[in-house]
Amino acid sequence: MLATFREQGLLVTQPYESPDFRIENRHGGSAWVEAVTANPADPYNHVNAPPSALPADREEAFFGAGALRFAKTIGNKLARNYDQLPHVKGQPFALAIADFQAPASMIWSREGLIGYLYGEGAEEVEIDGRMHARPTKASHLKGKARFPAGLFADAGHAELSAVIFSNACSMAKLNRVAVSGQGAPSGLRYMRIGNFFDRTPGALRGIPFCLDVTSDEYRNLWPIGSEPWSAEIEVFHNPFAHHPLPFELLPEATHWFDQDGETVCRSFYETSILWSQTLIQNDTDPPPTLEQLMSKGPKA
Repeated sequence: MLATFREQGLLVTQPYESPDFRIENRHGGSAWVEAVTANPADPYNHVNAPPSALPADREEAFFGAGALRFAKTIGNKLARNYDQLPHVKGQPFALAIADFQAPASMIWSREGLIGYLYGEGAEEVEIDGRMHARPTKASHLKGKARFPAGLFADAGHAELSAVIFSNACSMAKLNRVAVSGQGAPSGLRYMRIGNFFDRTPGALRGIPFCLDVTSDEYRNLWPIGSEPWSAEIEVFHNPFAHHPLPFELLPEATHWFDQDGETVCRSFYETSILWSQTLIQNDTDPPPTLEQLMSKGPKA
C-alpha cells in the first residue's frame, strides 16, 4: 500500500502511532489510513499451503464465511474510534484491507467484501437465451451469528469514509512489478493467469487470460509500459460518509461509489483484473496453454 501511495505522487507521513498513514497530495487533499489484514482463525504456511476451497455458490461468495471474516476484521478496527482522535477528527478516514484469511483466498474473497460493505451481490439468470447478472440483496451474512450486512447501506458508520482493497497483496505482486519492468531472471519465465473484468453490461463472469509477464502484450495493458503498483487497487466509498475520501487522492485506483442510488465504478485503467495467479517456470519448459492453466483456477 505504501508503494501505491507513493506511485500516486502522495506525500506519505506517519506523524502519530495511529492511524498508520497520513496521505496528502500537492493540491491539499488529505486523509488518514489505517492498514489491516483479514487473518485466519488458524495459522497456515503462506508459501506451501494448498489453495483453499472456493465458495460453493454466489450466495456463499458474497455473504458467506469470507464476508464474515472481513466484517469481524473491519468491526474490530472501527471499535477503536480512530475518527475521534484529535489529529483525525473532522478529516477523511479510510481502512486499507488485505486478505490472508485462507490460503489463496485473494482469488475468491473480493465478492465477500462487496457483499458485506453494500449488502449486495449478484446472480446469473438467463434472459432471451443469454446469461445476465441480476442484483441480489441481503440484510445479514450467512451463518448462525446473523452478522448484519451492508456496512455502507445506511449512515450507521458514517465515520468510515472508504475501504481500500487489493486482491494482489502478495509476493507474486512484488515479483511481477519488477519483472514486467526489468525482465525475468535468467532461465525463468513468469506467467500470469486469471480473469479480466468484463465491462459488458450485465456480465458477471470475467474474461480468461494467460500472459507472459515480460511480453509486450502484458506490459501494454498499462500506459506506463509495465505493471504498476496501483493496478488492482479498488476504493469502496461510503455514500453516507461525514468526510468523503477525495477521488483525487488515488486517481489511478478503481472507485466504487453511489450515483443516483446505484453503486457504480470508475476505472483509470482500461484493464482490471478480478483474480489471478502467477506461475514461475523454467524458460526451457513449454509454455502452458490457457486451457491447461484455467482448468486449475476458480470457476465461480
